[in-house]
Amino acid sequence: MPLDIHLKPVETLLFRSDVVAIGKFRCSATHPLYRDSGPCSHHTFVFPRTLTEIRHADGATFTGSPNGVAFYNQHQRYTRRQVSEIDASDWYTIADDVLFDLMARYDSRSARERPFRIAETTIDTSTFVLQRALFDSLREPHDAGRIEESVLAIVDRVLQRAYRVTPSIAPSHRRAAQHAQTLLARDPIANTPLRTIAAEAGVSLVQLCRAFGAQTGSTMTHYRHSLRLRLALDRLHTTDLSTLAQDLGYASHSHFTAVFRRHFHATPSAFRAKS
Repeated sequence: MPLDIHLKPVETLLFRSDVVAIGKFRCSATHPLYRDSGPCSHHTFVFPRTLTEIRHADGATFTGSPNGVAFYNQHQRYTRRQVSEIDASDWYTIADDVLFDLMARYDSRSARERPFRIAETTIDTSTFVLQRALFDSLREPHDAGRIEESVLAIVDRVLQRAYRVTPSIAPSHRRAAQHAQTLLARDPIANTPLRTIAAEAGVSLVQLCRAFGAQTGSTMTHYRHSLRLRLALDRLHTTDLSTLAQDLGYASHSHFTAVFRRHFHATPSAFRAKS
């Protein structure tokens, strides 16, 4: 029997089987449901396409961005605060028995009522591209088995990264790294100097670079470029590349293309043609 999915007015169901369900969430900042769209109806993996500040009712706060994946337990209450003009994201729900089997490998303390004990994690470029490609493939006729296996493979990669063993970080340095992530996510276009970010985070630049790398697996510069480029993907079909490069803070079309190619191993034009 297909999963029983309860949609909110700002959601669209794209695929459903007895193993997984895939949908999209698109809510303008002016929509009545933007601040509070109600509790999460399922245990859900959310892949943001835009920037949104999320505050869980239990106190966890983070800026959702294309650089990350958010975890929502069923019945989780949360509110939003605007960063982008819309909260746009792709979501994946997995049958409980399959999800608990996946989680058992990574978190022995995972509970059936609240399998996720963390709110979000970063996502590497290859997993990001796989997720986007899977999502885009739903526009065409598709094989249910392939979709199910693809979702499970992507989610497994997300969990591997979320629960990877990281070097020990002092709590104050961990908070500083989280603060730096928030600063970068709130304004990825700004070329804020690293010294300024470290000062605002309350630690030295060396301390911040070490903590940021340990926590995210990325440098701050790469994290900022990654945000810009992932935010750009939904505009590739509608915006002139020179204009897009300027909007993203790049000096020229060629500079944007060079950074894009290093990140996605394809030019913006080639990526646009495939999507």
